[in-house]
Amino acid sequence: MPFTIIRDDITRVKADAIVNTANPKPVIGAGTDMAIYMAAGKDKLLKARELIGDIKPGYAVETSAYNLDAKFIIHTVCVSWEFDNKVALDTLESCYENSLKLAFELNCKSIAFPLIGTGAYGIPHDAAVEIAKTVSKKFLKETGSDMKIMLVVFDKDSLESTSAIAKKIKQYIDDNYVENAIVDEYGLTEQDRLDMSRVRRKRERILIRNNHHLSRAEEAKLEQQYDDATKSFCVMAFELAEKKKIKDSELYGGKYQVYFSKQVLSAMRGNINYHPAKYIAVTICLVLGLDLNETLDLLERAGYTLSRSRKADVVIRACITNGIHKIDKIDEKLKENGCEELKKLK
Repeated sequence: MPFTIIRDDITRVKADAIVNTANPKPVIGAGTDMAIYMAAGKDKLLKARELIGDIKPGYAVETSAYNLDAKFIIHTVCVSWEFDNKVALDTLESCYENSLKLAFELNCKSIAFPLIGTGAYGIPHDAAVEIAKTVSKKFLKETGSDMKIMLVVFDKDSLESTSAIAKKIKQYIDDNYVENAIVDEYGLTEQDRLDMSRVRRKRERILIRNNHHLSRAEEAKLEQQYDDATKSFCVMAFELAEKKKIKDSELYGGKYQVYFSKQVLSAMRGNINYHPAKYIAVTICLVLGLDLNETLDLLERAGYTLSRSRKADVVIRACITNGIHKIDKIDEKLKENGCEELKKLK
């Protein structure tokens, strides 16, 4: 099989190319980077890296493998998950894409990857494994190459993460989806629950003021928090997009491949109280890479929620909880659970 996941020490794997999660500067880092330097011969490898200089995030460059059982070491640089989740995942994709492209140009017949970005950079293992699989399969399909691609993990948890994520999603659905919804049992509609949430926030503000002697700065901060809570869906969505440096053109037709039109964004820009259809709003949350709490908060501003009584919504909840935001991956999970794909949901 061209793509395999194995459990081993990457410095002991035999392959034409060994990939290193490198420091952007020509210095020896920690983790995999340190291990590869020590196994290859740190003085020789460091000298070669110094000749290359800085490496930009997502890029890939090669050096000799020296003492490793390989022809080349391919050095690639990721970015921190804490810096920006979406940027980190996009950069991780580039790391795999550019490393595979370089290995192909070097006529490599085999390549071994560590689980890039999951150490000091903090990218979740499940998301990292999924990107490694997706990019590798796409590369093999598009190039027609028979290159052997090995994802080398050192710990048992990483090895199990691919199947574990599917189990987690199934378990989440089993635990959260009920045919007879609690909201029906108690006669509450989704709008009732949204109204109750707004009342709760107002009550919280009154309690804080009554029970604490707030300084002017604390009072201003509290007001800002509640001003933020009253912002419309459109206002908050565009603020989040700007913060994450996502342009309008990318939302409706760029690399994010989102299923709604330019006209929807024009309407949102023209009317801050515009309410997009529910699953367009959900799609916007996915593009923004929001976690579940952030998603529910943004959806609430448009009068929606992800209901625990609708299976499609529970599947989407499960995906977001497990760090899956790509539309095509969510569509796969929806289909697996007998639901329509996202753009067909009403």
